[in-house]
Amino acid sequence: MGYGLTSHSVAVAGVAVPKPWVARLQDALHPESVVFFRGAALLALLSLTHSFPEKVLLDGTAQPCADVKETTSGVPGVHVYAFNANKVPAIRKALYVLDTLEWEKGDPDVMRAASAEYDRLLAQVRKSRTLGYATSNGNGDFEITVTQTDSVLVFGEAKWPDQPFYYSAKVVGATGQDEVRVILLMCNQQLL
Repeated sequence: MGYGLTSHSVAVAGVAVPKPWVARLQDALHPESVVFFRGAALLALLSLTHSFPEKVLLDGTAQPCADVKETTSGVPGVHVYAFNANKVPAIRKALYVLDTLEWEKGDPDVMRAASAEYDRLLAQVRKSRTLGYATSNGNGDFEITVTQTDSVLVFGEAKWPDQPFYYSAKVVGATGQDEVRVILLMCNQQLL
């Protein structure tokens, strides 16, 4: 089948090409193009003057549970991790599973399931990318500097005598402010 020239096509280098596919350069720019280029130049200028994302200080303390609090000091030696909450669904799922298991009653099957889930949780915590990390000092205080993020999952864990699990987690917002106060109650649960 041959291609002949019709009123709807143009010959380009000896080949018939439909007119809508042919582009023609014009000497004058359209007003829309001028506005576009000005907008692009302004955006480029603004991006040069804008600094890196601002940092937010997570100023926190790890505290014993209110019902077992024997002193006013915090819990020392808690390993505290900060994650972008939207990027760690496996950690959030493991926390949810641990919150739903009633292992405190001492049922051996539930304890085994909770222990396995806690091990999975710690494995996920250690392999996931953090925004920051700290260990609480002798007063239970910690500080982590993170980039501004809508939802930060703060997770703390430690070894504690007579406790098979000793952890706490809390989701906080870290945008539009210089500092966010975080209190982790080490009650083996996620605090929403």
